Amino acid sequence: MPKKTKSAKKVGRTEEISTKDLLNRFRALKCFLEDNWGRIGLRLQRVHHPEDVRAIFKLVPSVQWCPPFRDYSAKCLIEEGSTEIGIRELRQTQEKHEEAVANESRCWSEFHPAQQRALEAKTALDAFLGEYQSAKCLIHFLRHLFAIAKELEVKVLVDRASLVADKLREAQRHQLSLKQQRSMAEAWFARNEVVDFVKTPRYTKNPVNFAKAMAGLPEYSWIYSFRKCPEIEKDPLYPSTLNYQLFELLEATVKKVRPLTMKNVEVTLKAELLKRDPKDLLRVHFGPTWAFIQQAIASCTGQRLDRKGAAYALMAKIQDNLERGKTITEVELAKRRQLV
Repeated sequence: MPKKTKSAKKVGRTEEISTKDLLNRFRALKCFLEDNWGRIGLRLQRVHHPEDVRAIFKLVPSVQWCPPFRDYSAKCLIEEGSTEIGIRELRQTQEKHEEAVANESRCWSEFHPAQQRALEAKTALDAFLGEYQSAKCLIHFLRHLFAIAKELEVKVLVDRASLVADKLREAQRHQLSLKQQRSMAEAWFARNEVVDFVKTPRYTKNPVNFAKAMAGLPEYSWIYSFRKCPEIEKDPLYPSTLNYQLFELLEATVKKVRPLTMKNVEVTLKAELLKRDPKDLLRVHFGPTWAFIQQAIASCTGQRLDRKGAAYALMAKIQDNLERGKTITEVELAKRRQLV
C-alpha cells in the first residue's frame, strides 16, 4: 500500500505567504509606521491590551485608507474583534470559512446553468403560447400545450432552478456569517500578537521591527513573521521616510538641548537643518514649511514633556499643523520665514 501523506488540515500556520507579498506588506507597514511614528510610536511601545492597538492606529487620520490597511492584511488590526481566541480555534475558523467560500462557488456554478435551462424552457413555452390566437381548436391547443410543457420539462426545470437558488442563498448567508467570525477572530489574534511582540525585551521597538512583526499577520504569529522578514531584507529596503528622518533629528535635538525648552528645541532644530546641504532632501522638503513647524513647536510651550516623550509629542504636533488646511495669508507669511 502507498504510504499515507500527512493531513493537509494540520493545525498551525496557514498557507505560506509569498516572498513578494510579504515584502510588499513589510514595505507598506514600514512606510506607514515611519510616517506616523510621532503620533503612534510611543503608544505602540507601551501597549498592554489588544484593543488598545486598534485605538492607537485609529489616531492616524483616515487610517483605513492608508496602504497597509487598504491594500494588505493589516486591516485586521483596525477591525472589530474583542473576543479572545486561541491559535487552534482561529485556524479552525479560517478552514470553515474557506470551505464555505468553496461551497458558495460550487452553488454559483450550479445556479447559472439551472437558471439558463429553466429560462430557455419557459421562453420556448411562451413562444408556443403566442400562437394561441391563431389556434382553431382550443381543446386541441391545450392538449398540445400540456404535451409540449411536459416534453420541455418546464416545471421540473423551474423547480430545480428555485431549489438551486435557495441553496445558493443559504450558502451565501453561511459564508458571510463565517466571514464575520473569521474577521473578528483574526482581528483579536493579530492585535494580541502585537502586544506579545511589545512584551518581549529581545528586539528594539522601532518602525522596522514593528513592520517585521506585523507583516505576516494574521496568517503568521509575530515571531514567525519576524523571522521570515530578514530573508526579504536581501532586497534593498526603501530609505526611511522624510517624516521619520525629521523625527530622528527632533529626538537627537531633544536629547542634546539643556534645558529642555521649546525655544531651545526650535533654535537647535533650525540650526541642524541649516547645516545640511541646500540640496539635502530633508531641508528641501521641510525648509519651505518651517513657519508651520515653528508654530507647532511653540504650541507645546508650557506642557510638561519629558525627554522620552517630547520628540513624539512635537512630531505629532508638527504633522497635524502641516496637514491642516491653510489660509492664503498663512501661506504667504510662511514664504517669508522659510529656510533658505
